Amino acid sequence: MIQRTPIPQSVIDDIIARTDLVDLVAASGVKLIKSGREYQGLCPFHSERTPSFTVRPDMGFCHCFGCGAHETAIGYQMRVYGQSFIEVVKGLAWQAGVDLTDYVGRAEKPKVAPKPKIASRADEGARETETEKRRRRGQRMWQRGVRIEGTAAEVYLAQYRGIDRDLFLHNPVHRFVPDYEFWYRARDAKKPEAIWTGPALLTVMQYRDNRFAACHITCIDLDQPKGRLKLPAPDEDRDLNTKRVMGDPSTAAMRLGKPAFVMVGGEGLETTYSGMMVSGHSGWCSYSLDNLVGACLMDAKGDRHPYDGRRRLPSVVPDMARPGMIWPRECRERIFLGDGDTKDMPMLRAKLERGCRRAAQEGCKGRVAMSKPGTDFNSMILGAA
Repeated sequence: MIQRTPIPQSVIDDIIARTDLVDLVAASGVKLIKSGREYQGLCPFHSERTPSFTVRPDMGFCHCFGCGAHETAIGYQMRVYGQSFIEVVKGLAWQAGVDLTDYVGRAEKPKVAPKPKIASRADEGARETETEKRRRRGQRMWQRGVRIEGTAAEVYLAQYRGIDRDLFLHNPVHRFVPDYEFWYRARDAKKPEAIWTGPALLTVMQYRDNRFAACHITCIDLDQPKGRLKLPAPDEDRDLNTKRVMGDPSTAAMRLGKPAFVMVGGEGLETTYSGMMVSGHSGWCSYSLDNLVGACLMDAKGDRHPYDGRRRLPSVVPDMARPGMIWPRECRERIFLGDGDTKDMPMLRAKLERGCRRAAQEGCKGRVAMSKPGTDFNSMILGAA
């Protein structure tokens, strides 16, 4: 019996270095688009509609920001084709011209070409079709809405959130539906079901070219102290997020004010409206903080967390290919709003710094405005009312 020695790590590294990762991924059916030093596409490991999968040939790995997958050429081949480690190593070694005779026998071309198992839609046209479907669903929801005067939406914003009626009452970006259905799929359920029906504030999100992008939904319960629905998950010990987005919000914004030279931007309409009242500036807002400041470069590491050395802060280096919310062209100074009651303040400040650096690279001025320590902008408004 022939005794084989384990494959040294140096040989594995040589195989990986000689394998063209971009060609490997593209050959599996993933459509890649070059963006700076990396390539982007739909993730093959999970279903998605907007690209979160990146390939870094200079670093020798691929990474998905959506599902967290992080693989070299060998790991990618194993996951996508369902092959064993030895099968992949022998196949890639044959392509790369690496001799494995002393370890697992002669490297050879696979007898049968494996078939890739791609989770997401690799075809760009299919992706656009799926995005359009989501946009149409959001647009149908938006078209159901009516003016907010005299509705629970007006009461929610004016009385429960303290927002000046002059800012929102005649703003066409808001509508109201009295019977929004909140759908939820429990862990063991085959289909989702409506677990709540009630009033909701609708806010339209638009791309820079004014096209409809998404419908932002805030579920209302005027029996709650702040007027927002509190809805426990029926199968878990947690409260559900009762703000939802229907459509494609990735680069879109909720236009709470007119474009101006100086503008504020925040996470959520309540924070942004409150920041507008405090500062006197116009404002646009995003549906999340990460979307407001845009993504960071994948290989850029953040500083060590000052309170927990085992963790790193988010990187402050922006990835200019993934901008998040796109501000109006007229805005040359962006004020990023930060809530002073955030539990992880170093994390918040790092992300806001990234937004400022992105603004600088786009030829604009970016700065941060924080609410009073221990409170948020909306609480400041409510305290002054």
